[in-house]
Amino acid sequence: MNEQRKLVLGKEPFIRKADNPNYGTQIVMRDFMIALLPLILFAWVKNGLLPFINGDTNSVWTMLYPLIFIFVGGFTSMLVEYVYYKFLMKEKNIKERMQTSFAIIPGLLLAMILSVNTPLWVLVFGCLFATLIGKLLFGGFGNNVFNPALIGYLFLTAAYYSVITSGNGFLNPSEIIAGATPMTILKADPIGNVAVLLNQYGLGKMFLGLVPGAIAETSALLCLVALVWLIARKVVNWRIPVFYLGSVLVLTYLIGSFNGYAASLDFALTGLFSGGLMFGAVFMATEPVTSPKTPNGKIIFGLGLGVLTVLFRFKSNMPEGVASAILVMNLFTIIIDRLAARLRVSESVKRMVLQYSIIGLILVGISAYSISGFTKQEVTIDLSEQTQNNETLNFDYTFTVDDETVIVTVDQTYAIQSVSVAEYDTDEFKAQFLTLINANKITVYVTEVVATATETTVSINARGFGVNIPVVIVFDLTGQITALTANTAGESYFDEYNEGWTEANGHPNALMPGRIITGQSDLSGVDVVSGATVTSNAIIQAAIVAMNYMEAQNG
Repeated sequence: MNEQRKLVLGKEPFIRKADNPNYGTQIVMRDFMIALLPLILFAWVKNGLLPFINGDTNSVWTMLYPLIFIFVGGFTSMLVEYVYYKFLMKEKNIKERMQTSFAIIPGLLLAMILSVNTPLWVLVFGCLFATLIGKLLFGGFGNNVFNPALIGYLFLTAAYYSVITSGNGFLNPSEIIAGATPMTILKADPIGNVAVLLNQYGLGKMFLGLVPGAIAETSALLCLVALVWLIARKVVNWRIPVFYLGSVLVLTYLIGSFNGYAASLDFALTGLFSGGLMFGAVFMATEPVTSPKTPNGKIIFGLGLGVLTVLFRFKSNMPEGVASAILVMNLFTIIIDRLAARLRVSESVKRMVLQYSIIGLILVGISAYSISGFTKQEVTIDLSEQTQNNETLNFDYTFTVDDETVIVTVDQTYAIQSVSVAEYDTDEFKAQFLTLINANKITVYVTEVVATATETTVSINARGFGVNIPVVIVFDLTGQITALTANTAGESYFDEYNEGWTEANGHPNALMPGRIITGQSDLSGVDVVSGATVTSNAIIQAAIVAMNYMEAQNG
């Protein structure tokens, strides 16, 4: 007679969580909404309130748009479910159905991961698709195979990506000068452009979420706070997000270690804090319906998510990778759960070890493929010259590689546009070129030129002490400066480089234009504002660059 098999999977007492009067669908919904609330408020402050306060927009509608956008997303999903159950399914107890279906969640999450400039009609289409196709088509809450919000996101990025990214794309009114989002910059060069991001924003701003990106997914800090809250309230299990984020951290560190970042976590943390990874790990990957139920299944699921995210980010044309990784792993949720459950009660240790080893080998194999191709190739590269092309306004960097001249052209976000010698147009060499380029950035350059029949307006970006200073200079037909304005908002004179400045000394943006116009025949003799030397010199350098540009055009 066979021995009785032990089916005990945990410690007593065996009380169902659902039997607890302090736990239920409405409680879970409340706790989930509490976790989302700080991110929604942050989305409004970052993308609406601060641009309004800073004067980057004077529109009350634009100021309120992030809140309106998220509200419309949640409301649309609720309305779609209400109409579906009330009029199509003839649900008798519609109130109870709506209370237990988490109707607001798909539209709410979808709105939070879209661009702040997405039109409302596009959001409505996305919510319709997410709710109908991603959720109700499978039988409603508890039966859907895929995360509904990500189904809606996939639909919108496939059908309306040009609409979502048109105009200012993911940039709010205060971020237009900053340029592309971190993920866009990384996609241009996932190795070399890490240094660009660290120089432009730093890990602190990326962690806080003060960088361009989707409406409510940029703050890693608030995502971590939400995760702690959801784990403490037992709304989500810690295994999926921890193993997801941990595997991404390890794999990106390995890639970074082959490219000059072995001594720090800068490379790995940049990948962790960029894009929608933190938001996806906390709110998308942990959805109870589309993720495994077993403890070991959750670990496998999280590891799979991490491996696929790194694979998609480094080896595909996808700008993000998180949404695709979660949707792919959703396909394997049932298989993972069944496998993990059987192995947990299996009497055969060999079988258990074998099957877990196979899973491990698959994950290691995909990881190895993701890392391959990013090992650093040691060569001797010398930078000899960097100039701005007066026609394209791009930057040309001239290198010497094994006695061969190589010209690398980058745009003004320092994304490589071309490499003159095909032999060196590889990821390995580009990473090394960008390391030198990022250490030798052109800090004063022409950003735009507008010529009319009577004058030419040259816009310059100059680097002050604390911020970039946009300078606009107007030339007449003889090449003389007739007007100059400089936006020094954000500059600080109270530092070791600008000692002795007081209000009585005056501000460079008010005093320097007149001095430069008067002394344009010899800018080296123009007096700077006492105590604001760095800012004053930045404006003078802008004038010099603009005059050199005009001379080159007229010469």
